[in-house]
Amino acid sequence: MLSHLIKLMWNKRRANGLIFLEIILAFIVLFGVYAFAFYNYDRYSSPLGFSYENSIGLRLDIDDDMDSLAVLGLQERIVREVRTVPGVEAVSFLGPVNPFGGNNWGTGNDDNGFQLFTRMLFADEHFAETMELKFREGRWFEKRDDNAKYPPIVVNGKFMDEYYPNAETLLDSIIILSGDRQVIGVVEDFKYASNFAENEPLTFYPQSGFYSGDRPPFEQMIIRTAPGQTAAVEEPIYNLVTALTKNTDVVIWNMAEDRIKANRPVVIPLVILLIISTFLLINIALGLFGVLFTQINRRRAEIGLRKAMGATPGEVTAQFVGEILIITVAGLLLGTFFAVQVPLLELLPIPPKFFYFGIVAAIATILLIVTVCALLPSRQAARLHPALVLHEE
Repeated sequence: MLSHLIKLMWNKRRANGLIFLEIILAFIVLFGVYAFAFYNYDRYSSPLGFSYENSIGLRLDIDDDMDSLAVLGLQERIVREVRTVPGVEAVSFLGPVNPFGGNNWGTGNDDNGFQLFTRMLFADEHFAETMELKFREGRWFEKRDDNAKYPPIVVNGKFMDEYYPNAETLLDSIIILSGDRQVIGVVEDFKYASNFAENEPLTFYPQSGFYSGDRPPFEQMIIRTAPGQTAAVEEPIYNLVTALTKNTDVVIWNMAEDRIKANRPVVIPLVILLIISTFLLINIALGLFGVLFTQINRRRAEIGLRKAMGATPGEVTAQFVGEILIITVAGLLLGTFFAVQVPLLELLPIPPKFFYFGIVAAIATILLIVTVCALLPSRQAARLHPALVLHEE
């Protein structure tokens, strides 16, 4: 039976060749879209590690002529008075890197006996409370840490898992990062760029570790409010901060809206790819319907003869479905050969498992579409009456 099908398909190689090329094209496109979608879904589903839903960000301008002690005093007063605004639950100052803000700081070296690279985030002693961080072990910065023998740092879980996977604890460990620094806490994983950002090693530095050289003071704040109060507190906070700083250069933004904007560079291309893939699959399905209906009309005599010789409707259906599946499998095998080269040769910086997921999903999707598209015209062919068909000839 198989050899008979292959002979029939070879006689119609021109039409079948077009289907073969369509299958390969569809597989390549679906493979890329699925791999990209699985990879980004995996990143999106991993936790950010902090709360943002009821928070606002604030940027202010502190007088450059103020010395560091005066700046710290002003910041403490701002925190204290902003917390008195009805609806405000927590307030924190942080450095130039803020969640969803698009800024990135990093540092690295090989002074610890291996190559180390970490993202950096500077924050005051209220940051963990404001962002509702969860700790694996240890604690957040406190005022007493300013007089510690070694400057303190807090790292995220990815830092510990990547660089110290066999360590039972990192508490009190001395790590060389621009000098000797002591780990006082390990938070759960923390992704501040977007939901689709990679979970990278991250180190938190206290506010006291930021003031060196010509660096400006902390001029950004995160303010967590009670649920539903983010819009209500913006005006009183703006008025309060402008009065305390004597400067109207104050910008307030909603962190939940900032998160959506930060996700757009991934969401928009993904939606476009899904739309293109959908239209491609629709065109392939319509093409298969058209080719199969045309072939059936040209092979009515063959169908009538087979049925006159005792072929059942199921056997006729199986013949036409089998023909198209053989072409499909051949196209999928060739497409898979080229697709597996991507993870094997490490052509893209994506974990190999997502490419293999993409291959399996693309194969399953194409086989499903081809089978569904082949069943309708094949079943129509199986219902032809042999006497009527042979009489037409």
